[in-house]
Amino acid sequence: MGDVYRDPVPPFLRRVGVETGAMAPGDAPTGPVVLDEAIRSELADVGVELPAEPLPLALGVLISGSGTNLQALIDAIAAGSLDARVAVVISNKEAAYGLERARKAGIPSVHIDPAIGDYRAYNHAIREALENHGVELVVMAGYMRLLGTEVLRAFPGAVINLHPALLPAFPGASAIRDAFEYGVKVTGVTVHFADEEFDRGPILCQEAIRIEESDTLETLEEKIHAVEHRLLPEAVRLVAAARLRLEGRTVHISEE
Repeated sequence: MGDVYRDPVPPFLRRVGVETGAMAPGDAPTGPVVLDEAIRSELADVGVELPAEPLPLALGVLISGSGTNLQALIDAIAAGSLDARVAVVISNKEAAYGLERARKAGIPSVHIDPAIGDYRAYNHAIREALENHGVELVVMAGYMRLLGTEVLRAFPGAVINLHPALLPAFPGASAIRDAFEYGVKVTGVTVHFADEEFDRGPILCQEAIRIEESDTLETLEEKIHAVEHRLLPEAVRLVAAARLRLEGRTVHISEE
């Protein structure tokens, strides 16, 4: 009997991905792989035996800081409201508290120093870590760097990013402050598919937040983070359920 395929997940068996424009047409899967008996038989012939029931979707979470959005994913999984598992947490900062959150939850954690080489070498190390842990969906949750082409092409249509503003307004690392200082009356949170430019990819979901006269920058940040902690797990649920279809820049969400 062949080995049960658990980790790593080979690219042809990844269950998520929509074409985002970050790769050539036809490179990305359009939905989950349907593992019918014919496919299972062919894989068994070459020594690959799959689990009878599908495993939870394997997430690779990229962070740079305290990891509160990572914690929101961990909590949603523990509560049974998100059918996924965090396979690995990767940070570009060794002191990021999110790495400690991962360790406390028994999740593999990896620090990859951007100084290990040039930009290409750094992104190659990220790709290797994600693939070695069987990741199917990459989640950028407070990751404050641009993800390289190598990773995007290795996970076509399967990289999402959380941003604390209503894109395309206020892209960049200081989005909450920028929106507050600009004087807008409504801001919010966006989850979008990542591509090769900051905060540009197709929008998966958004939620608006009203800025009240009494709000300060600090109270607005609290509002933003509360929405982030709810919206990110919901976005992962939509991806995991294969309810998304991309047409141009528009992400269509099917009914359950």
